[in-house]
Amino acid sequence: MKVINITRFIVPFLLVTLLSTTFFLVKAQDVAELVLDVSGNAVRRGVNYYILPADRGNGGGLQVASIRNRTNLLVVSQNADESVIGVNVQFSPVDPKENTVRLSIDMNVKFTSMVISDSSTVWRINTELIPERYLVTIGGVEGNPGRETLGNWFNIDKYEDAYKLVYCPVVCEICRPFCGEIGILEENGKRVLFVGRDPPLKVTFHKV
Repeated sequence: MKVINITRFIVPFLLVTLLSTTFFLVKAQDVAELVLDVSGNAVRRGVNYYILPADRGNGGGLQVASIRNRTNLLVVSQNADESVIGVNVQFSPVDPKENTVRLSIDMNVKFTSMVISDSSTVWRINTELIPERYLVTIGGVEGNPGRETLGNWFNIDKYEDAYKLVYCPVVCEICRPFCGEIGILEENGKRVLFVGRDPPLKVTFHKV
């Protein structure tokens, strides 16, 4: 009677199973965590949200404003009155097939309940108004990731029990952008969003 050595069949099978399991675990870990709104639901592409401070007494929602008596290059600002919810926004992840917003993934942000003549309402980084200050303004370009649109990409990260907005785009592999958390800069009585403030503005997302 011929004896079959089943070890030579079992070992390769176990090895393939182990490698397959490891592959799927790695792939699962590569998927970034979802950003959630205050109701615990995933923040989604193309849906309107208000960005509001997580802590009471820390001002109201976001809007646009002009500084230094300029009527163009409108900045993204925070209303000082916490009863004002501001202007709603939509998020557009860099991957056009991605319909949810995830942590640390590049995305465009744009105001959607307002129209500005001769300007888009897409957020971008601007250093023209105040040299060496990376202010968040409108007038950016939606989509088309790369060197030419580097200033138009933002992401969201966890911060304490809420979230923070961050500028550190990776849409251009050869670019080395200035990176930083987004906080508030007091300028001519306006609370302007800019890159580099510590601590950052702690925010939550409220579906309209």
